[in-house]
Amino acid sequence: MRYSTIAAQGIDVLSTGAGYTWDMSLLVPQGSSADTAVTVGSTPLLYQFYFNNQILYPQHKADYAQKGPSFGAQGLQVSDVYEYYKKGTDGFRNVGFGASINGVPASVRRIPVDVVYEFPMNFGDVSSSSSFFELTVPTLLYYSQSQQRDNVVDGWGTLNLPTNTFQVLRVKSVVQHHDSVYIEQFGTGFGFDQPETIEYKWLAAGMDAPILIVTTVGGAATTARFFYDNSIVTTIVENEQLTPKIYPNPVSDMLSISIPNKMTGIASIHDASGREIRGGIRLNGTDLLKVDVAQLEPGTYVLRSVGGERPWSKNFVVSH
Repeated sequence: MRYSTIAAQGIDVLSTGAGYTWDMSLLVPQGSSADTAVTVGSTPLLYQFYFNNQILYPQHKADYAQKGPSFGAQGLQVSDVYEYYKKGTDGFRNVGFGASINGVPASVRRIPVDVVYEFPMNFGDVSSSSSFFELTVPTLLYYSQSQQRDNVVDGWGTLNLPTNTFQVLRVKSVVQHHDSVYIEQFGTGFGFDQPETIEYKWLAAGMDAPILIVTTVGGAATTARFFYDNSIVTTIVENEQLTPKIYPNPVSDMLSISIPNKMTGIASIHDASGREIRGGIRLNGTDLLKVDVAQLEPGTYVLRSVGGERPWSKNFVVSH
């Protein structure tokens, strides 16, 4: 699944509800990457001890794995990480991970497992999950982490992204971690709480991962990650000459719409949150249409077709 990750400052995560429209079509991608799921059997053999053993560890028998980030601290390096996931009709779970810990392969279970989602999932549903894992680096340290996840399905509706529009459920996950460390060299240990993490996730049917995730840590927005398909972008660029053009941009009073091939249809203006500001703008088969935007508040808007030969949208900025 292809995606782009950007800084999340300025993205509205608080507005939600039933039948809501989130307009994120103005998000600007900063390159793209991809997540790839792999079979459990294709991961390092020593990692599979818990996650490919239906007889001894059925609760941890994973359906697939995904490459995870490396991390470390002084004297501890965790690399070549694979997260393992179990999916079913009743939920989606992170059952543990495999990693090379200071060069030694290890398989680490979550006991209990992290229930990322409970199924079936409907608007208004709430759920909670507690999970825990521990790992020991002989002669060096012991490390453990307990996690509490509280989910609420707090919205449903339409999500507009730069390359697609989806029908979605919105899930808010509040995640709290407590870490414990014991250092053998000093014969001492300590525990600490990490800042609260909130994940706002938009889920669409048929997609293998959330199509938009906005993360806040300690109350501050950090990153936004959204579905971004380069092939769709290429198609959009190829069809750009077939869609209307708008000018000037920024605009202060009169927005001109240059209409190719005398297209017909109806357009509407939406603000950055997706709320319709003005509708019923008719593309009446002329070459040029002018729309008075002098009464709009300064800000970013989207002019979007809601009928006619082909869908299209254009972003513009009102500046007085």
